[in-house]
Amino acid sequence: MKKGLKIAIAIVVVVVVVAVSFLALYHPPEVFTDTSQTAAPEQLDPATGFFKTNGPLFAALFNGLVEFNGSSTSVVPVLASSYTVHNDQNYTFTLRPYAKFSNGQALNATSVWFSFERGIIMGQGPYVSDYPGILFNSTVYSYSGIAIPNGTLQALEHAGYKIPDNAKYNDSGTILTDQPNYTVAAMDLDNILSNFNYNHTEMEVMEYPYQALVVNNTYNFTINTMVPYSYLLQDIAGWWGDIVEPSDVDAHGGVTYNTPNSYLDANGVIGSGPYIISSVGKGLSTIVLKANPNYWVVGHTSQVPSIAQPAHIKTVVIKYGLTHADRLEDFDRGISQISTIGPTSFKQMINGFYNKSERTSALVHSYPTVGTFYISMNMQDKYTSNLHFREALYNALNYSAMLAIYKNNYNGTPEAYEELGPLSPIYGSQFYNPNNFSLPAQNLTAAEQNISAAGKAMGFYVTLPNGTKLGDRSGSDLSSHTFTITGISPFNAVETSEITVAIDSFKLIGLTFNSAGVTESTVNSWTNASATPQFVFLGWLPDYPDPIGQQLIPVYDASEGGAFGGNDAWVDNGTLQSYFTYLDFVNHTDQVNLMPAVQKVVYDQFAYMWTPMPNDVFFVSPLVKGFVFNSITSAYFYNLMTLTGKLIAQPVLLTLYPVFENFMATIEYMVPKF
Repeated sequence: MKKGLKIAIAIVVVVVVVAVSFLALYHPPEVFTDTSQTAAPEQLDPATGFFKTNGPLFAALFNGLVEFNGSSTSVVPVLASSYTVHNDQNYTFTLRPYAKFSNGQALNATSVWFSFERGIIMGQGPYVSDYPGILFNSTVYSYSGIAIPNGTLQALEHAGYKIPDNAKYNDSGTILTDQPNYTVAAMDLDNILSNFNYNHTEMEVMEYPYQALVVNNTYNFTINTMVPYSYLLQDIAGWWGDIVEPSDVDAHGGVTYNTPNSYLDANGVIGSGPYIISSVGKGLSTIVLKANPNYWVVGHTSQVPSIAQPAHIKTVVIKYGLTHADRLEDFDRGISQISTIGPTSFKQMINGFYNKSERTSALVHSYPTVGTFYISMNMQDKYTSNLHFREALYNALNYSAMLAIYKNNYNGTPEAYEELGPLSPIYGSQFYNPNNFSLPAQNLTAAEQNISAAGKAMGFYVTLPNGTKLGDRSGSDLSSHTFTITGISPFNAVETSEITVAIDSFKLIGLTFNSAGVTESTVNSWTNASATPQFVFLGWLPDYPDPIGQQLIPVYDASEGGAFGGNDAWVDNGTLQSYFTYLDFVNHTDQVNLMPAVQKVVYDQFAYMWTPMPNDVFFVSPLVKGFVFNSITSAYFYNLMTLTGKLIAQPVLLTLYPVFENFMATIEYMVPKF
């Protein structure tokens, strides 16, 4: 045997032994891991991302002028040191002079102007949903297709930009309409935002006083709403009020009206929050956060609300979209510190936790969701256009059986609550249920009376399970007709069980139902009543705590029908439409005085069957202290969390295997061939 070959073989043997030992024994430093998010965030740009799963991430990366104070619906100044409000229409903020972005760039009033103008002109979900009629003219948006902050066009003209008119004439030469060319204005604004350099012309635009967004000086900024609006502070406390770093946006594609920024959606944008993005996995499957090394709050903690305190946990790994089995296993082994599973797996999760002394319900953190879930009844469809028919279904549904589906299998506590929609109890009895109406409950006697009345009015009869016929016995037999409950597919186990309860309930009054699942893109095609299914199993969640504008109007206003909002029943009631022209913009006292009458009209529609509102449920390791959840933004705050013990190291055999395999291939290449 050749000497060189012996040496080569010896090297290979040593390398194999060392490599295998390395794989078997090595563990990386312990890492705080969150596996609770069952789907990836929609996008990483707060001007675009609009999923619940964006909540914890954006709370870590960005600050706003004001933010919700932990779990509360009240706000505290964060980037602003103080604010004043005049007539619920003029909000002026004094910014903290020591605030800065994570890249060290100064954060001032021009940064705030840039962020709001950018978000609105981009025309994506968060901003066009949460500022119409408040910061931009929704009527102009409806016919021009461009959302531009109120007064910005005039500010451009004031600074010397030429915005032509789009005049339209009749055959005799008379001007019919003479509207500005909003496309030109949008392109001019794009140019400013994409080349943001604070020159004289740009400052003239930003300092123009008669617009929604005004730079008063370096550290003073005013928001002027189009009408008095008392919920503006709660509105901008969402991530559609996050402030982003202008030069980072401009270095990565700038701003184009009605267009998302694909680079920032995939990689994120620089903010001023307690964390920064360290890495992003393929398909947003994993995001690693590191504590912001330039966090502006450091050295000023006594002056800034605790919600913005610096990070205690220096590295956070967020794994998105893990399977139910993986979420359960990782938490029970101590690999993840925050997770979630459904109520039917509580017992397995708790009893399998690696620390036997901690196997209690204290692992569970459960929070009522704010919003409303329902089965809608299309008021412009056959049969469901009849009040008695709708009321029959409302009374037939077994609400207690639906709630029982949510009982966890550990101690039987329902992980949901019953409510009388469309408002949530969080708003207090003055808004939620001022008339003290009863919660929905199955009442088969009332259901039979109403289905009989509907049949006599519409020429049909039904046959009950005991053979009794109700309605017009000389009419058509409606028991042979099949109705469909439509929801977004795929249905999870809980949703499937709820639909089964509904189908079984309606059998009791002689009606046959089945179910169908559709994609979200199909839901987006429900642009009129005839395109919307007769029965829709969905829900509506508010973006911020405005009971009128964020929950009542979206579910009952005719303009919010189907794909345009939450009015899947296509309610179009003249009395309600009259209220909706002003109800959201009067003062709090007037709203409270009007709500009993408004609720009575809403209740009398019987347009929806209100299904249980599921809780947001998290399993949190006992090592983690300071877990705080905000049910409005669906956010918890990594910077508030601390660790009271040592995390379990994570094995990395699968992670290192490709490295080992490549290394062995290299060694194989080094060995002489015969």
